[in-house]
Amino acid sequence: MAVSMRANAADAGRWFRRFNASAGTRRRLICFHHAGGGPSLFRDWHQHLTPYTEIWAAAIPGREIRAAEPPLYRLDTLALMLVEALPLDLPFAFFGHSLGGVVAFEVARQLHERRLPLPQRLFVSACPAPQLCRRERSRATLSDAELLRMLESFGGTPKEILGHPDYLQMVLSVLRADFNLIDSYVVPEGSALRLPITAYAGTADAHITPSRILAWQHWASPGFACRSFEGDHFYLNHQRAALIDDLLSRWSGDEARRAMRA
Repeated sequence: MAVSMRANAADAGRWFRRFNASAGTRRRLICFHHAGGGPSLFRDWHQHLTPYTEIWAAAIPGREIRAAEPPLYRLDTLALMLVEALPLDLPFAFFGHSLGGVVAFEVARQLHERRLPLPQRLFVSACPAPQLCRRERSRATLSDAELLRMLESFGGTPKEILGHPDYLQMVLSVLRADFNLIDSYVVPEGSALRLPITAYAGTADAHITPSRILAWQHWASPGFACRSFEGDHFYLNHQRAALIDDLLSRWSGDEARRAMRA
């Protein structure tokens, strides 16, 4: 008898936060946050969703409810743990912002490798395609001052943390681990994953060029789409309703096309 590597419901509750449990749930949007972020980025997203769509957000070590745990430094290891805890009893789609886009991709790749159910669509935001992630020098090696300057250029550093040195050091430690996840990532050779993909970007995002977003098309099948919203790297904080509306429209369109083919 084959031994399952799938985790139980308790593991799912440890690795994912569910923000809008509903008895009528028919599908899940599973979300992955940016470097240095946490699942609370998606806390209010359910306000813009249909009642039958749940939000699940990855809760990885080192932040928020898991702040006491050491962060992870390897993306393949993180993805393996997420795969083992992922709920697969309902249809689902992935949304990943910045680092989260690459985490979502690697989780989907490992699902494909195991011949487990795949996300119906991969939504990536402000994120370079995975084949472009590897850097000769990881941002994890930056000094504190360099890291802070870079964070300010992204527009995602709350000013209040700068006045609390102990908290700031914890944030910088998590950021270094997160940057190592993406900056050391190389897509395993021969990866055959192909998914419907939508890539989003902010029009004023100086860190993610159009060519790095459009390169997601390499992994897209049967369809690829790209859309930009006004704003910087964290455009989704101000464009949340419009972003979710576009996402739901594309996801529902996929479901309708599958129903027609059935």
